[in-house]
Amino acid sequence: MKTEEDHSLKSILNGTTIPTAYKMGYVLNHYREPSFRAIEREYGITRPEIVMVIFLVYREGITANDICEFSGHLKPNMSRAAITLDKKGLIVRKVDTTDQRRQLLFLTEAGRQLHACFMPMLEERERTMLACLSAREAQQFERLLNKLSDHVPTWAAVRPL
Repeated sequence: MKTEEDHSLKSILNGTTIPTAYKMGYVLNHYREPSFRAIEREYGITRPEIVMVIFLVYREGITANDICEFSGHLKPNMSRAAITLDKKGLIVRKVDTTDQRRQLLFLTEAGRQLHACFMPMLEERERTMLACLSAREAQQFERLLNKLSDHVPTWAAVRPL
């Protein structure tokens, strides 16, 4: 049975002139915000630091700016995250031998251990989020997300307003 609250939420999500983006934001915010708040409380690292640790597990030897270009996060926040994670012993910053202005980022063993501590919660939360989909729907959703992700470079560089 649908409640008035459900109707109101659907009215809002479907009532904007950007219903797809609005719904994507709604879903992502309900996944990410509680998850990242829990990680912040439990492990004492900020959201940009969380993003950096996750990213560096999959690609080390890059700069904070590289992470910004991929993630859309602000450069000052990522630069602060790199400095703070270095001070906490979770990453190491090394000067790029080909360009002394660049600092390449690498996870330490402590950074890898931290990642291993919080990722199971994020993985479980993702499974819970997707539990409403059948196996076929989940595969189709994954294909559609890949297609949208592949398309990001085409439209993301277009200046809004």
